[in-house]
Amino acid sequence: MEIRGFTVKYAKTKAKRRKNEELTLQNKIERNPNNNHAQNELIVAILCLQKIMHFKTKGAILRSKVRWCEEGKCNTRYFFGLENGAQTKKAINKLKINNNTYIYDQLAILDKQKKVLRVNLSIQRK
Repeated sequence: MEIRGFTVKYAKTKAKRRKNEELTLQNKIERNPNNNHAQNELIVAILCLQKIMHFKTKGAILRSKVRWCEEGKCNTRYFFGLENGAQTKKAINKLKINNNTYIYDQLAILDKQKKVLRVNLSIQRK
């Protein structure tokens, strides 16, 4: 437990230092004097602040990846619905045989498809 306590204390101290540095950089940017030396300091402050923001962004991305790994696939229900929708679109619920004749029975539709496929294959072989 001593290692965990030391690690937490170290991380909090480092985060506090980083936050203070961010605030001082933001204050420098807000003051924005017009002389050349101050302009160079302003550019350096902006670059340092961008570096801190990049670090924070990487941390947020890492935390979201960890959360995703721990909690699992959050979009499973969504993708399952997509699969079911695609499967429903592929299914043939009725088949038109003649001008006014339809077949609704799945087995009869399957038999009719097999017959048509056999006829097409026999025509191709000739």
